Amino acid sequence: MYEVRIYFKCKWEDVYRIQERFGIPRCTTVNGETCGSVPIKDEDMDLLRETERRGYIQIRKAIKL
Repeated sequence: MYEVRIYFKCKWEDVYRIQERFGIPRCTTVNGETCGSVPIKDEDMDLLRETERRGYIQIRKAIKL
């Protein structure tokens, strides 16, 4: 399990899809970040990094628990 802080660099429709896919609560600051760190499963971390590589998000902080 990882605790991750994410900055969204995409349109709101894409933000909602990413939140749904990874189980991220629908809480985003006015700056486009998640409201605190969110839990991401180990098996989803590679896909989250691929999402970052494609330019949809920026992983600001990731801590392995």
